[in-house]
Amino acid sequence: MTTDAEDALAERYEGRAEAGEAGFRQHSAAIIIEHWTGAQAGDGTRYTTEIPIVEARGQNPRIRWLTDEEIAVGGYAAKAVVDIGAITPPFAGGGTDLTPLNEMSTRDTAKVILRGHRHPNGASYRISQLSFKPLRNMLRAALIDEGTDG
Repeated sequence: MTTDAEDALAERYEGRAEAGEAGFRQHSAAIIIEHWTGAQAGDGTRYTTEIPIVEARGQNPRIRWLTDEEIAVGGYAAKAVVDIGAITPPFAGGGTDLTPLNEMSTRDTAKVILRGHRHPNGASYRISQLSFKPLRNMLRAALIDEGTDG
């Protein structure tokens, strides 16, 4: 049996999918974690895990490209920086588990791949910031490589 608070939270998470279902969220996003068997990243054999970032019912997340001014003031060297989220935590209707990012070792690397009309062949983004707040997990990432499909 669920509490009223749990029911309200599930309704809020379900509501996040409506923009995607209406066709407003045209870019997909996935976190790529590469684990290396050697002593540090780049050494040994590479194993890759892809974690799709989805809202309720498998819908794409909100992605906002920062303006040129925001990029300059933030001190980013990249020509494109994005905010992804709020990222819905896992629940019965969908969401994304970000726990693997917290469990990374020095032998692991992580990036985000975006695919959509701005990046039809995919583009790699370096994760520069994660914030975990109640109801508002966010991820900021800066463009590494465009058109490589990851």
